[in-house]
Amino acid sequence: MVGEQRNFVVGSSSVRLVHPHVLSLLMIIIFATILIRECNAFAHLALPVRVYKTTKNAANTAIDMSTYDVSETTETKRSKFLGIMAAEPSSNPTTNAYEPLIWQHSYDMHGNKQSSAILSDDEVPNTVDAPPLHNQRTLYYKQSLLSNEEATSLQYAAEHSGNIIEWNQIAGIIENGIDIHPQLASMLHPILNNKILPWAREVSNIPTLTVADALIRSYDPSKECQHLTGHYDEAAVATVIIPLNDPISYEGGLYVQTGASEDSRLHVPFSTAGDAVLHKYNVMHGVNVSSGNKRCSLVLWFAEDEESVKSKTVPWIIREAKQSVHAAFLFAYNSQNGLLGFKKDIQVAKEYYSWAAKRGHKQSEYNLYLITLKESEEEKAWEKPIM
Repeated sequence: MVGEQRNFVVGSSSVRLVHPHVLSLLMIIIFATILIRECNAFAHLALPVRVYKTTKNAANTAIDMSTYDVSETTETKRSKFLGIMAAEPSSNPTTNAYEPLIWQHSYDMHGNKQSSAILSDDEVPNTVDAPPLHNQRTLYYKQSLLSNEEATSLQYAAEHSGNIIEWNQIAGIIENGIDIHPQLASMLHPILNNKILPWAREVSNIPTLTVADALIRSYDPSKECQHLTGHYDEAAVATVIIPLNDPISYEGGLYVQTGASEDSRLHVPFSTAGDAVLHKYNVMHGVNVSSGNKRCSLVLWFAEDEESVKSKTVPWIIREAKQSVHAAFLFAYNSQNGLLGFKKDIQVAKEYYSWAAKRGHKQSEYNLYLITLKESEEEKAWEKPIM
C-alpha cells in the first residue's frame, strides 16, 4: 500500500559567524519541523501491492512498494496478499472520535435512493488555477447492497476456509482477475455479477469496470490487529468495501482522510452488514477498530477494464496526472521509485511533485522537500571540508 516525501542554499560563503555546514543543518531542521507538523499523516502511503519479490519471510519484512515487481522476469512470485501490511495496535483518537462523513441523498428516476459525499481538497493558492478535478472526489454509499444472510455467510466461509494469512488476517478470493480460492469464489461470483458490479459500474461511470482482486479482511481488537494507517489504493481505479458483520458491534471502522493532517480524517458510517461504499484511487483512507468485536469486511479492487487487469498498469493515474493533485502525487511517487510499470526517473518525479505542491498538496511538498534534501546532502559529500 502508499504515504509521503530542494536544492536550496541556506547560507552564503560570506557568512562566517557560524560554520556554513552548521548553519545549513540548523535551517534544515527548522524547515523540516514546520513541514512535519503540517504533514503528520505521511507515516506510510499504502497501495494494493504487486508481485512480492524477496527471499525474506513476509511477516518479518517491512512492506512497501519497493519490494514489488510487475515484470514477467521475476523469478519468485508470491501472492500480493502476503505482502499487504498488517494492522497495528489501535491509534488515538479512535475512529468514532473523528467527525462523521455526511451522506447527501437523492433519488433516481425509478425512485431508488442514491447516497454520496464529496471530499474537499487542500486549498489551492490564488496564484495558480485550480486543477480540473479539484474538489471532485466522491464516495458512493449503498445501504443493504448485500443481504444480511449473504454477508454473514461470506464471513463464516472465510473464517473456516483455512485460507487466512495469519499476520494480516486476509483471506484471498480473486487475485489479478483469477480465482484463487474456489469455494469462496463460487459464493462471491453470483453476488458480484448480480449486485456489486452493476452498482459499481453505474456510480463510478465506468461501464467496463472489472474485478482485479477480492479479499476478506478482519481487524480484531483482542489481537491488537486494529489500525491500518492512511493510504491510497492507487493500483485500483475503484475500491468497494462491504462490512460483513454488524458495524454496531465494534467501535471505529473505516475513515477517509481529505488532507495531509490527521485532523482531516472523517469516520465513514455504515448502518448494517451488507452496506457498500465505493471510492476511487484518489481517496486516502484507513481503518481503526478500537474496541468491541472484530470487524470483518469484503474488499474489492477494480481496474477500469480487462486489459489493465492483465497488464497490471494504472492508466487512470497517467490520464489524470495533470488534472488532479492526487494523481500527480501518485505519478511522481511511482516515477521516483520505478513502480507499477513507471520508469524510475527522479526528474519526472520532481516535476509532478512540484506541480501538485504549487496547487496546495502538502504531501507532494513534503516528498519534494525530502528529495531535494537528499540531493543537497549528496552534493555536500563531494565538497571539501572547510578547515
